[in-house]
Amino acid sequence: MNNFYSKADTTLTLKELAKLIWKNLLLIIIGTALFGSLAYVTANYLLPARYTASTDFVAKGKITQGGFTKRQARSQNEQAANGFQNIAISPGVIDHTTDEIGNLSPTALRENITVCSTPRSNTYTLTVTSSSPKKAKKALKVVAKNFKKEFKLEYKRGRKAMPTKKKRRKYLKPILPTVLVKSIKFKDKTSVIKSYPNVKFAAAIGTATGFLLATWGSIYWHLRRSYR
Repeated sequence: MNNFYSKADTTLTLKELAKLIWKNLLLIIIGTALFGSLAYVTANYLLPARYTASTDFVAKGKITQGGFTKRQARSQNEQAANGFQNIAISPGVIDHTTDEIGNLSPTALRENITVCSTPRSNTYTLTVTSSSPKKAKKALKVVAKNFKKEFKLEYKRGRKAMPTKKKRRKYLKPILPTVLVKSIKFKDKTSVIKSYPNVKFAAAIGTATGFLLATWGSIYWHLRRSYR
C-alpha cells in the first residue's frame, strides 16, 4: 500500500529540511526572483497609477467659552478635521472646481479629496488624488482656492448663528468650551507622491510568495519521490 500520506513517512527533521533547501537552492532563488519580478512589473507598469497631491494649512481658532487652554483646544483637531472635510467636499467647492477644471466628474472629485489632522496640532493636510501628477497638483490648487472661499462663507454663517456672549454665559456655562476656527492659512509647499500602487510593497509580497511556493514545491516533490 502507498503510505505517502502517513505521518510517519512524511516527517522531515530540521537537518534533512536544511539539506533539501540547500540542494534546491538555485530553484528556490529562481522562483523567488520570478515572482518578485512579476509582481514589480505588474504594479509598476500594468496597474493604473494614482497620484496624490497634498498641502498643509494652519487653522487659527478662538475659544468661545472660558476655562480652555490652547493646548486643550488643539486636542479637538479631529473634530475640526471632520468639519474641514465637510467643507472640502461641499457643493460650493466641488461645483466651482469642476467648472474651472472641466472634464472632471463631481462624484470622482468628491471621493478623491481628504482632510486629515496632525495629532495635538492646529495643522491640517488637504489632499487630492488623480491619475497623473500634473492633474493632481492642478486639482489641489483649485480645490484649495475654493476651500478658502467656502470656509469664509461658513465662518460668517457660524458667527451669525452663535448666541451672544451674554447668552453663552447664562446658558452654556456647564458645557465644555469649544473652539471657533476663525481663519486658515495655507503653506506654500505642495508635494505629489505616487499613492497607488505601492510598488515596493507589491514586489516584497511577490518575492515572499515566490520563496514560499518554491520551497514548498521542492519539499513536496522530494517527498513524492521518496515515499512512493
